[in-house]
Amino acid sequence: MSARRTAFATAVATVFSLVSHAAFAADGDLYSGWGFIGSGRTIVQHDDGPSLTDIAADSVVGPDGSLYTAATVQDAQGKQRIGVSKLTPQGALDASFSGDGKNLSIETDVVATAIALTNDNSVLVAGYKTGNGTDTDMIVCRFFASTGANRNFPSPINDPCVKLTSFPGTQDYARDIVVQPDGKFVIAGTIAVNTTADRYAAFARFQANGQPDAGFGTLQGSNIALIRNNTTFTTHDIRSVALASNGKIVGAGTTKIVNSPDTWGLLVRLDTDGTQDPLAPTQEYTFAADGSDNFDTILRDLVLVDTADAEDDAYVAGYIDISGGRKAGIVAKLRRSNSLNNDFGPGDEGFAISSVANANIEYVKLMRRPGEGFFVLGLRNDTDIGDFEVRSLSADGRASLSFGSGGFARVDFGLAGQIDIPVAIGFGAGGLLVSGYSYLSGTNYDVVAAKLQYDRIFAHDLGDF
Repeated sequence: MSARRTAFATAVATVFSLVSHAAFAADGDLYSGWGFIGSGRTIVQHDDGPSLTDIAADSVVGPDGSLYTAATVQDAQGKQRIGVSKLTPQGALDASFSGDGKNLSIETDVVATAIALTNDNSVLVAGYKTGNGTDTDMIVCRFFASTGANRNFPSPINDPCVKLTSFPGTQDYARDIVVQPDGKFVIAGTIAVNTTADRYAAFARFQANGQPDAGFGTLQGSNIALIRNNTTFTTHDIRSVALASNGKIVGAGTTKIVNSPDTWGLLVRLDTDGTQDPLAPTQEYTFAADGSDNFDTILRDLVLVDTADAEDDAYVAGYIDISGGRKAGIVAKLRRSNSLNNDFGPGDEGFAISSVANANIEYVKLMRRPGEGFFVLGLRNDTDIGDFEVRSLSADGRASLSFGSGGFARVDFGLAGQIDIPVAIGFGAGGLLVSGYSYLSGTNYDVVAAKLQYDRIFAHDLGDF
């Protein structure tokens, strides 16, 4: 272990040891016995390159409660690669995963953005390929979920990574990935066609073997769906994609409307083959919670909930600009008819907003909790530059006050004034798993994760008020 790692481990042990554990842990408390010295938190240091910059992108929970993370890291030569890691259900690096719980992609000049597991023992990491001037391409790289080794897609690909190259976009970014029950996978993001500002919502589907799915999309001879009404919108950016219970595909993100300075929330609905959903009144639905031309609505994540009807309900999370130059977290429920659902939120307006005086809250991930209701993960900065915040909401968008302190819990990995950036949330091994990355000094960032208590409330279906 290097001197830097030894000193850092000692400092972390000191900070983590200051955590006091109540005799009876409550929901939202750090999970005693998990992670580094049983503190409920842990750190993953790739630290292979000279800058020591490990930027977490996403994580996913395995069937046994293990946690897989994806990050953009550097190799010894300073080249950007995808860094994957696996934590055991106890929060330790899994030595059976590439020997030390971590591995790098063979592909270089690549940025990680999302991660998913498949039913054939694979880890898929979506992102984009750089290194060709200003041109970037969507990419998906594959690893063995058991060993962490790079895993080739079969012939004729014979490579662990597949790129989207059938459309001559200038800047193409995959921001999220979802795997279908049949093993096919869909990536979603944005493709810039004529200029870097001329961005379309983009979806591409691949066969489980990595071959393009030629039966998907809106462009003949490709596996791509490009979406944007050019008379109404100037730019689309998809940040999240989800698979509906009936196989349809929904994406959420942001857009710009012609002659409006605002950034609006965007929802795009596709049929199972990547064409427009015939039951949606419009393929592109936009909304702004503030209703102002001077503030922005940014959507970062999407969850679909199966209902007794033919179509799933859509719930989105992100943040909005509010007075005083601050940001507030937002969760909204969207009807299948593409309108805000007025039975959701404290004011039955279709959305729930979380704001704090003298602080910013930016929601980054939304997840369905057991039974009903939601957890939402956000970035909060007030006393620190940035901490994780997890909030619990009932099914109708009201605070679940039994969780944490008045409905929310905060996770801090560093000392006062340092930055902890959240990226993902999930359930596993009897707890709530959150992940992200933390700033240490200079260019040094590390992947971090924590486990919170959660099951005490939901075992008795309590806590929603």
